Amino acid sequence: MRLRIVRRGLGWLPVCVLLVMTACSRNVRPTAPLPPRVTAEQATQLVPPDVKDREGWAEDVLAALDAHRLHPSAEAVCSVFAVIEQESGFQANPAVKGLARIVQQRMEAYADKLGPLGPPAMKALLDGKAPGQTLTFEQRLAQVKTERDLDRIFRELLEYYETEYPTTYTAAELASRLFKSTRLEDLNPITTAGSMQVSVRFSEELAGGDDRALQRVREELYTRGGGVYYGTARLLGYEAHYSDPIHRFADYNAGFYASRNSAIQRQVSRLTGIELVPDGDLLAYDKQGEPLDEDSNSLKAILSFRQRYAPDLSERRVRKDVRKEKELDFEETDTWSAIKDTYQKVTGETPEYAQLPTVTIRSPKLSGDRSTAWFAQSVNKRFQRCMGRYAALPK
Repeated sequence: MRLRIVRRGLGWLPVCVLLVMTACSRNVRPTAPLPPRVTAEQATQLVPPDVKDREGWAEDVLAALDAHRLHPSAEAVCSVFAVIEQESGFQANPAVKGLARIVQQRMEAYADKLGPLGPPAMKALLDGKAPGQTLTFEQRLAQVKTERDLDRIFRELLEYYETEYPTTYTAAELASRLFKSTRLEDLNPITTAGSMQVSVRFSEELAGGDDRALQRVREELYTRGGGVYYGTARLLGYEAHYSDPIHRFADYNAGFYASRNSAIQRQVSRLTGIELVPDGDLLAYDKQGEPLDEDSNSLKAILSFRQRYAPDLSERRVRKDVRKEKELDFEETDTWSAIKDTYQKVTGETPEYAQLPTVTIRSPKLSGDRSTAWFAQSVNKRFQRCMGRYAALPK
């Protein structure tokens, strides 16, 4: 479900809120009492002691939970704090080591792909200047240190390309070739941003997706309140039956319900003998996150499962059910039930609801490859330390 917001002053008011979450898990009955609310004073004590302005971070996290109608339990508060600590060390606008070099390599690599015309076209574009600036885009990119500064330069570069570039660069065929297959925005290496390194695309969709919202979101993500607001929605703003917060941490990195779907992939693989990478995606997706028409290996394996174990389940039904893999309702489908029931009958084991997905993390911000499991386990350690601080507080 998408959350639409209206900005008023320095806050955000939800117009259509996500489903209410009582904590990182929904394994509680509706009639069960809610866990105690974390107060502002308690939340401040849960922030690591070496962080500057602990009170400010605590206030922004509680405000984000309130904006999304999420109960501020210790589990919810510590989950958000753990991701902030992991992703930025409580920095609203984190600096990225070697960012200027990362950008230069990305731009050069793209220009080289265009052949002989690419480098001179890119050079001509980067030699331009934004209104009011004394330095060229190339000079400014060489000095960039933070995500926010890079984002601003790229937005100014895009505006320059659309307005000034065609009149100052006479070789029009070079301009058209320069971005024929790739949008200028796509050359921006910043796809996650802010203190929680939340997906920029997710944040833009959350804000509504119109041009004014897109511009606003890019600035809000680099404020403490904005980064926490969007990151909290991404982390806690969807319903899942996880009994352990570590699976929600994995989903934050790998995508909605990746941990739940990873368990399905492992179960289908064992039943069919078809080797699958349990990455949490049952379908294949393009760069914009839209399903591709081609069948993924996981879908092929599920169709093979249908033929062997559930012939009464039509192929059309399976394809329709799997389209719900990023929704809670996938668990209400015939395909889900057939896999779970068959797995228990064939193996004699209770099928697990969730398992950590196997996903390699590659990012220009990282010095080397990491994995979703590494990320989830690292965040979970911080979460457990936070919960330990909460347990030690006077009640």
